[in-house]
Amino acid sequence: MRDDAPPTSRTPRAEVRERLLTAGEQVFAEQGVHESRLDDVAARAGFSKGAVYSNFASKEDLVAQVMQRATNDVLGSLRELVRADIASVQIGDVVRQAFARHDQTAQFALLAEFRSYASRRPGLMPEYVRQRRALQDGVRDLVDLWFGAHPEVDPGMPLDVFATMLVAANVGLVFDAPALAGVEPGDVIGTVVESLVRPR
Repeated sequence: MRDDAPPTSRTPRAEVRERLLTAGEQVFAEQGVHESRLDDVAARAGFSKGAVYSNFASKEDLVAQVMQRATNDVLGSLRELVRADIASVQIGDVVRQAFARHDQTAQFALLAEFRSYASRRPGLMPEYVRQRRALQDGVRDLVDLWFGAHPEVDPGMPLDVFATMLVAANVGLVFDAPALAGVEPGDVIGTVVESLVRPR
């Protein structure tokens, strides 16, 4: 090696992991979890397969971590936007804005793949259930926060049912998106929220 040769830089571990998660999200959504190979994920991220095994215990671990990051992103956006001081006349638009932050088609493809993959691997199903419950709980916390600050508003149903309805309706709308040309799930959910949030 020449004395004047520049030193080789090593990609920081956190960056490697982040790039692998991004690549995993793309490859799993495009090819399906069952058909995807870790070689595909590594190549998309610009690394060898060894980098995958240096950061994740298995394909199942990578799948779970990809989904966890997606769940965290959704909840993070909701927590940024849904605040107690939002007026009732604004809450529908805030819901629309929250849903518009993410490509729900890609997210649903990933969720569907995760659900299918977990159903064939009983050991992974508890992680799927944990993450979906975490999302439900996160939405319920925000529903409690907002309605708790607005006692003048009647949700028309128990708050746990309200939170469950929001998540379930969104999943159903995205699932049926191919048959609902031009329909934005966030617009529908925002309209539903506006119709339910009424003065007592």
